[in-house]
Amino acid sequence: MMKDYHKATLDRKATGKLIRDAILESDLSFEDVSVRLELASSRVIYEWMSGTKLPSLENLANLALMLSVKIEDIVALQ
Repeated sequence: MMKDYHKATLDRKATGKLIRDAILESDLSFEDVSVRLELASSRVIYEWMSGTKLPSLENLANLALMLSVKIEDIVALQ
């Protein structure tokens, strides 16, 4: 069964776009999300959306809960 396995990698740019789209579809602003996640600045969210950074697993889980989506809906694999 292991021979069917191939290592997946996160597509940072596509993940950023999914995060951006999910936030825009919610009634929350980027600042609202930043405050609720207790981030130092909303700049971090822009870094996620551009793909230069990815949210921690904890922030990803809380983001999914906040936006009423599954984690799989805001993560893109290559």
